[in-house]
Amino acid sequence: MRNASNRPFPFRAPPRHPGPGAWGLLTLVTFFGVVMPPPVEAQETSLQVSGSAQVEASPDRARISFAVETEAETAGEAGRENAELMDRVANALRDSGVDGLRIETSGYQLQPRYRRVGDDRQQEIYGYTARNTLQVILDDVDAVGGLVDRALDAGANRVAGLQFEIRDPEPYRLEALRLAVDQARAEAEAISGALGMRLGQPSAVHGGAERPQPRAMMDMLRMETAEMASAPTPVEAGLQTVSASVSITYRLHPER
Repeated sequence: MRNASNRPFPFRAPPRHPGPGAWGLLTLVTFFGVVMPPPVEAQETSLQVSGSAQVEASPDRARISFAVETEAETAGEAGRENAELMDRVANALRDSGVDGLRIETSGYQLQPRYRRVGDDRQQEIYGYTARNTLQVILDDVDAVGGLVDRALDAGANRVAGLQFEIRDPEPYRLEALRLAVDQARAEAEAISGALGMRLGQPSAVHGGAERPQPRAMMDMLRMETAEMASAPTPVEAGLQTVSASVSITYRLHPER
């Protein structure tokens, strides 16, 4: 059959679609292009070392606690007698000539004394005890022994405590830390050199140094003046130790 113009119909080939195999090949190529693994990176090598150090320091401050105890039948008598003795002690300390001496009251007690009456365990007050304590602070540690003698001679009947301390421990703490870090680094350099590796920068640091605590030298209870009259009181401040410790993790790199 011919069309109206007597021309044959033009032949048009049907559109060609890729078959399943073609799609599969295309997909496979795309897949491998996306998931190619990244290059493997070299793992970091680290080294952990520790260091410690101690620094000795001479104390430059002392704290002395003196107590005066008096007993009397009445509270008023015990208090008055105690006040008189404590005034004598304080004046003796002030007249010692020690520069920068500080005196402050650290405690006061007035308590009744009891005794048992008969066999029924009842108690009655038969007197009173007054106790007054003052603290002396001085920066001349060599004068401690002489102050103890003066206080006891003036009427103090108890040295409640004596301790030495460092006024400013921070420089000693920092010096101990520096020495501890130097020791740790020296150890790290020795180990890395033996391994044929190069020491890198620290990746972690832990540690520190504690402030030295005041060191108690004596706790003499009821030390009577007569016991100290034979010779001056020998008092040695000694040394205090400031300790520091650190733990450092260094990176290690191959030698180039």
